[in-house]
Amino acid sequence: MAMLEGRVIDLLMEAQYNFPLVDRPFLELANRIGASEGWVIDTLRALVKAGVVRRIGALVNYRARGMESALVALRVPEALVDEVASYINRDRQVTHNFLRAGSLYNIWYVTKAPTRAEVESKVLDVVNRFKISDYVILYSERTFKIDVKFDLYRGVSRAKRLILPENVPDVKALNIPQGFLDMVKSIGIVEEPFREIASRLNMAASKVIETIVRLREVGVLRDFYATLDPDAVGFRSNAMVNMANVDCLKVAEVDEATHVVKRTPVPGRWRYDCYFMIHGRSDELVNSTIADIARRLNVRDYVALFSVRNLLSDMARRLEQ
Repeated sequence: MAMLEGRVIDLLMEAQYNFPLVDRPFLELANRIGASEGWVIDTLRALVKAGVVRRIGALVNYRARGMESALVALRVPEALVDEVASYINRDRQVTHNFLRAGSLYNIWYVTKAPTRAEVESKVLDVVNRFKISDYVILYSERTFKIDVKFDLYRGVSRAKRLILPENVPDVKALNIPQGFLDMVKSIGIVEEPFREIASRLNMAASKVIETIVRLREVGVLRDFYATLDPDAVGFRSNAMVNMANVDCLKVAEVDEATHVVKRTPVPGRWRYDCYFMIHGRSDELVNSTIADIARRLNVRDYVALFSVRNLLSDMARRLEQ
């Protein structure tokens, strides 16, 4: 996009990677890139209106709500893909659903439930309804990184080495004001956004910021930053990389790897246990990045499954919720 040039790119990079948790965050962003606070606020509002910025705010770790997650892969006849995907998407806990190339399975989706038994029940409902015989349920053992940020300078995804804690406290056990998490998921683009939240919660703005920092440290909040629309910033290629016989923590320490999750393999059907995503401006760049990561980690047993089509049209809205 023509509007994504020079100082706008600098602004988006800072807003993604180093969003300041201070009383006047947009003034701090302005100081970093040599702009005025008014310019930063006006530009970010325009980027939200244009669909480039989805929101600025916190992202809640599903484990803090006591949920189980699974990546489900199905082998579905091409003629049934849209019908099956539509049925899967009726489950409001489905947050990703992609048609992917490169393996026995073509539909890959993520769903959550309070227990593994409930996850399995939901999957069996789909496979029994459509008489699907080839499928795997890949439960999450540990999530290391899950958020995606786009390096607008290099044209490839890159996430900071913010490794999530292995054990995340249940949000119900924490002393958090009612409605706090929902309010900090999307802040207003105004001079003092945290003061707005504070007034609604009858607490000090400094306390709002302190609570965000504390919840991020314990893993209840995954991070706090500006979320961008990948298509709007030209990142139209992505691949899910599946590796075997690798230390998933070492994968998570690779900047370019996002959504790094260790999952339970299914013996005889799917042997890979470490998963991550790579997003880029072209298939060639994504492929070369994957090959470079495999070389750095000395991994030979892996497969990259490129996205053919997003089967969940309201994915962004579900992720925000």
